[in-house]
Amino acid sequence: MRALLILLVFLNLAFAAWALLIDRPVYPPAAHDLSHLPKLLLTSESLPGANPATSAAQGGTTSTPPAHCVTVGPFSDIAGSAAAAELLKTRGFTPVQRDEPGEDLIDYWVYLDLPSEAEATRILQKLRAGGLADARIMPATTTTETRRVSVGLFTERGGAERRSRQVKTLALTPVISEAHQSQATYWVDINLASPSQIVSTEGLLPSAVDGAHLEIRDCPAAASSAPPSASAPAASSAPKRGGAGTP
Repeated sequence: MRALLILLVFLNLAFAAWALLIDRPVYPPAAHDLSHLPKLLLTSESLPGANPATSAAQGGTTSTPPAHCVTVGPFSDIAGSAAAAELLKTRGFTPVQRDEPGEDLIDYWVYLDLPSEAEATRILQKLRAGGLADARIMPATTTTETRRVSVGLFTERGGAERRSRQVKTLALTPVISEAHQSQATYWVDINLASPSQIVSTEGLLPSAVDGAHLEIRDCPAAASSAPPSASAPAASSAPKRGGAGTP
């Protein structure tokens, strides 16, 4: 019993020594002020007060605003658009020429259908004697083909009807038909640095062109091709503008 009491006293002393000398509480370290350290930034963020363009350049994400395409025209022929393109080059542009279908030209043809070459020749002499000096026999490709005598090609129906009445005074029966001819218009496309950039049309049209004017508008989504050129006329086709028998 005495030994047990001594053992308990020893254990109490040992526990007290351990609590005082070994089992000391661990306190957390004191907080440090980090306000003086630089702030970490994500790659998508920019420094306060920095120029966005400069920040984008440093990040390798520079972006150039898309060019604004406008087209200048229409020009009636490719020579006119080529001259305008050369002038626009001297003004710092890089022009590109293109063509697109234009409005059809409508001509009114007055003619006579005759059964033979001999009859066509006789009627031609009668027409010229009646004051229609521009009448002519249209060429034929076969000997059996009906011969056609042209007595006029007009840009307005009124002119064709007046010519028809004149032919009827010679006891002849003329025919009036419409002839449609496709034509192309020509344009010059240029890129602007910004939509507000001014494009001057001064000097782009020859001064000899009467009544013509140029437009400046946005380029079409896809440039269209010019219509196919008209094939050579057959024997009974209407004469081209400016040819013989075309008043």
